[in-house]
Amino acid sequence: MSHTTPMVEDGPTGADRLKPFVPYLLVLPGLLFVMGILGYAVVGGIILSLNETDMFMNKTFVGLKNYIDVFADPRFQDAMVRTLNFVVISIVLGIFMSMSFALVLYKVVRGRRFFRGLSLVPYFVSGIATAVMFRFIFTTSGGFVNTVLAQLGLPAQSWLGDPTLAFVVAIMANCWFMVPFASLILLGGLQTIDKDLYDAAAIDGANPIQIFFRITLPLIKPMLGVSLIWVSYISFSTFDIVLALTSGGPLKATELVSIYMYELAFQQLNFGQGAVLMVVLLVFNTVLSLIYIKIFVMGDRRHSEAGK
Repeated sequence: MSHTTPMVEDGPTGADRLKPFVPYLLVLPGLLFVMGILGYAVVGGIILSLNETDMFMNKTFVGLKNYIDVFADPRFQDAMVRTLNFVVISIVLGIFMSMSFALVLYKVVRGRRFFRGLSLVPYFVSGIATAVMFRFIFTTSGGFVNTVLAQLGLPAQSWLGDPTLAFVVAIMANCWFMVPFASLILLGGLQTIDKDLYDAAAIDGANPIQIFFRITLPLIKPMLGVSLIWVSYISFSTFDIVLALTSGGPLKATELVSIYMYELAFQQLNFGQGAVLMVVLLVFNTVLSLIYIKIFVMGDRRHSEAGK
């Protein structure tokens, strides 16, 4: 009479149990490093905004006095309205340009790597260099734009001397600087789309506009959200471009909150009120980023899970 030993299936090993957590463990050191530095700066800025600080960094706690003084200042109110206009126009124009460039780069076949590399050049140029280039292009006497206008028989413009035109030039310089990276993000999204979807839509008689809004745009929503976060952050935080291009002029026409913050903190040595403006910019950036994540990233994820 023979006895057979029943087969026992091996359960998951310790390594198998840890495998789902490996990516998070690998990301953790870098995340802690970034959050540690960022957290220190943010907490330090918030504490600074609640104190009056002299040039020797001696602090005197004043509570919300700095916030009340800053919010009641007409100069801050004007700068805030100006900044919101700057950001909204920059976002709309920047995303339109980024999407256009991404679609063009996606269609390029010959010299694809060259043109994609070339499109990133503005991103590697510093903000100061960008401002200097735009000053040369839009300077009143001998500038490239006015030279072209003269050749067309049109009058020259004082691009950096007129408040409205200077504001427009600042937006153009900001977009020129931030669009390449946003285009690269969107291009990465376009490359993940299955080309069979386009072929099927073309067979069904869909035109390019319908294909873009019904196939392309929905499938790159997460990448669009990331691009919006980038564009919004750069627009709210832009400082070096505007400082070197117009220094906030003419007639305060390009004085954004970041420029006013620099003047308060480093020219008037009012670090407390300067920190208030830092907190204001941080709040706007954080709220906008959370809105983008909820609409474009989390919303798209819920939609994908519902489709399953």
